[in-house]
Amino acid sequence: MLIHHYAELVSFFSRSLNDREAAHDVVQESYARVMAMGQQAAVLDLRALLYRIGKNLVIDDARRRKLEAGVLETFALLHADELPCAERHASARQQLERLAARLGVMPHKRREAFILVRIYGFRHDEAAAYLGASVAAIEKHIVRAVLDLMHLASEPA
Repeated sequence: MLIHHYAELVSFFSRSLNDREAAHDVVQESYARVMAMGQQAAVLDLRALLYRIGKNLVIDDARRRKLEAGVLETFALLHADELPCAERHASARQQLERLAARLGVMPHKRREAFILVRIYGFRHDEAAAYLGASVAAIEKHIVRAVLDLMHLASEPA
């Protein structure tokens, strides 16, 4: 039965995150990912797989938050002399939202390659192995993603 470990997982992630609603989201996403796997993989220990997926989701979210904070800080430093503090943060958040929107409309493989290499620091060969692509394909995706993002910098706010 797939739902068997739900309460246990929610309890674990509630303690880890100090947020029961966030724990529900993590557990639901974990189950969704297992269900999406379907019969493709033989799962020996469903409980362990659900915990691992949930922990990976929490780690990915922490990385995303850390990256967002770093980007906001960088944008704020770039415009330190131009705007008062609150306006700098608002401007940085708008730029970050534009970046996220641009990433959101990129083709899936291009976006994934860019995020793995430029944000998570994967080498091109690591990203290629992770995405099941060639190193040359990853390099092309990165170049195209950078070109897409360059258009972002030239667009008016």
